Amino acid sequence: MAPRALVSRIDRLVICASPKAACRSVADFAWEVERSRTIPVGDGRLFVFRNPLRRLVSAYLNKYVEHSRYREASLRLCPDARLGTFADFVDELHLHRFRCVDKVHFKPQRSRYRWRRFDRVFDADDLEPLCRYVNGLCGTEVAMPFRVRGDRQAAARVGVELASVAPAQLGRDQLRDLIKGGQCPPYGSFYTPELEAKARQVYRKDYRFLDRSLQRARLDVALHSKLSGL
Repeated sequence: MAPRALVSRIDRLVICASPKAACRSVADFAWEVERSRTIPVGDGRLFVFRNPLRRLVSAYLNKYVEHSRYREASLRLCPDARLGTFADFVDELHLHRFRCVDKVHFKPQRSRYRWRRFDRVFDADDLEPLCRYVNGLCGTEVAMPFRVRGDRQAAARVGVELASVAPAQLGRDQLRDLIKGGQCPPYGSFYTPELEAKARQVYRKDYRFLDRSLQRARLDVALHSKLSGL
């Protein structure tokens, strides 16, 4: 297994990812390709990018619902922070940015690599195109060790008693019980138009990066739509 890394190198090829954007999967894959490759690889910079709205829900559920230490650290830092629901969490981000919440998993993906230029952008929720592209360059047949599955499995089986409650308003205990039971609502259902607008404002740097990447042909229209929509 590869060491944890956000920037992976295969000869002169550099692959960048961000926390909660398949960074461990990409690091393990790149490590195996580097060990197995048989041909030199030219210069190139690839960015594995995750839809900011989906990444926000995923990170919130993982770090602030399933685990407690991130929430406890935020409340020690900002005792008045409202973190009880996803709607509260988005409001906190919108009002105070990253003053109170975990910066590693929630800051814009572009902020970590603001001085880098990239040749191609790939979707963290669908790593197969990246896998094919890198294997083709390196003459390898390495499988991606883990695929990001996007919405959690069995998302459609939300209990009837919760069907009328917006997921963004569910408390931490309710969400944790749903996750344990394989019944987490789809990520897109967490957003009202108001919450989506706030989240897009928080991640405006990432959206500007996507727009520029489209203008410079580093991703196509279909992938831009997938990465920038709900």
